[in-house]
Amino acid sequence: MFIKYEDIKDLDVTIDVRTKKEYENMKFFVYNIPIINEDDYIFLKNHVYLAIPIVLKGLIKNNKAIKQQLYKLSKDKKYRIILGCSQGRLRSPIMYLYAKCLGINAKVLKGGIKPFFINKDYNIKNLYGFLDI
Repeated sequence: MFIKYEDIKDLDVTIDVRTKKEYENMKFFVYNIPIINEDDYIFLKNHVYLAIPIVLKGLIKNNKAIKQQLYKLSKDKKYRIILGCSQGRLRSPIMYLYAKCLGINAKVLKGGIKPFFINKDYNIKNLYGFLDI
């Protein structure tokens, strides 16, 4: 289910499942398919005990659009997708389970995206392929 950053291959499709605002503030993966919107994210932060139902509600509410984007980005299941969220504990694993139900080969970035921005000493390959961060 989980994959280390260094094990991501060039042909893998990287998808950030955080909100659009989170994605724009810490761009790391190439694509963004938010599983919840900003309002749901704010509500989640204030009601952490409801995190799972909030994320599931977002997936159910947006399942048609999410399904279409997952198929499109995986080139109809041809390419493996790598999913990432803040810490890799809830949003990306739920999206992973959904992708697997659709028959898409998927993995979750172990530890999430935030650690790459918190620890700037970690020299990583930019997933756009032309810079080191």
